[in-house]
Amino acid sequence: MDLNAPISTIMSTELKTVAPDSPATEIDTLFKENRIHHIPVLDEKRKVVGIVGKSDFLYLLRGYTSHETDRFRETAKLRAFKAMEIMKEEVETLRDSDPIREAVRLLAENRYQALPVLDDKNSICGIVTTHDILDLVNKAG
Repeated sequence: MDLNAPISTIMSTELKTVAPDSPATEIDTLFKENRIHHIPVLDEKRKVVGIVGKSDFLYLLRGYTSHETDRFRETAKLRAFKAMEIMKEEVETLRDSDPIREAVRLLAENRYQALPVLDDKNSICGIVTTHDILDLVNKAG
């Protein structure tokens, strides 16, 4: 396991992203239809302005059951909220050329679950998560 290898070797590149004004219904659909736990929020120039974690999103819906009345309330809440009201705004990022060691450090020290990865033009090109690190460790034996 080479912790000096670039993050680009382990990051996910098939990103699902939303805009700050994307409705929570869109976020809900992305979480339900994809095996992801973090959705970067990008402005019109594709710059990272936030991130929506699945746990934060589920916190928004907390307390709802499968009862018909609660489903109605959940739907109303999903229509009312936008990504900018759910996302974490202060997002640390990494460069695709940064060593994996730096991702491990940031994830561990800050208890982050995911970090957006930027290219040399400061545009998002991937995301590295704790799952990516665990996969790396698992493959190393």
